[in-house]
Amino acid sequence: MRLLFKQRMLSWMDSYDIYAEDGSVLYTVRSKLAWGHCLKIYNAQNCEVGMVKERVISFLPQFEMYLGERYLGCIRRAFTFLKPRYQIDCNGWQVEGNLLALDY
Repeated sequence: MRLLFKQRMLSWMDSYDIYAEDGSVLYTVRSKLAWGHCLKIYNAQNCEVGMVKERVISFLPQFEMYLGERYLGCIRRAFTFLKPRYQIDCNGWQVEGNLLALDY
């Protein structure tokens, strides 16, 4: 399944909707005011299902992922010069892309 996301441009805080290919909203992501970034993830019934929270004191950006209260893993930015690269330690995934072109 492919997921698509769309940022709400006219909101005070970061807010995203995550859609299925048929256009139905599966998740909503809302920013929470906190020390560092904190994104709460809600399902289609508006129940909180997860959270991504920035680890504030670190050399490069790091984000902890939670499913409910359970810690899943961490997203870490790798030290690179040309292309931003992130390591996701919960599945052995890696994300590469062009941040300025919004292409990941």
